[in-house]
Amino acid sequence: MDILEEFRGESDRTICIVGTIILSTKLCMVDGNFSNYEKDEILKTFPTNNERLKETVLDIIDKASKDKNDITYHAQRIKKFVDPKHKNFLEFIVATLIKFAKADHHFDTKEKEIIDNVIDVFEIDKKENFFQKIKNKLGIRKNET
Repeated sequence: MDILEEFRGESDRTICIVGTIILSTKLCMVDGNFSNYEKDEILKTFPTNNERLKETVLDIIDKASKDKNDITYHAQRIKKFVDPKHKNFLEFIVATLIKFAKADHHFDTKEKEIIDNVIDVFEIDKKENFFQKIKNKLGIRKNET
């Protein structure tokens, strides 16, 4: 079963958080090594103030790490679930992916490609805005005018 299906009836905010955990896990696995450091970074990003919540996050990480679908598939699923009026949730996801890509102090070409694909799926690259300036500065994508 699709990981997001378990959360189908939840709020856009919950879908955003679950989706971010899934995509972050997939991104951290790009180099073939999903380290405890990377797992801890995900747990720090989504504070777990009780054991049940922590177990839920760890369960999502575990399912995402075993899932055979690629990051683009999950980005498409997230976009389908999140209401278009909550586009800022999608921008949050991309910003979080950038954070995780840089967490190991090695932001490689494959990570840039993956994030670029997610940006395309989310269709958040349509106009110059603050987020575009951040992407340009980080070298995610050159401004296409």
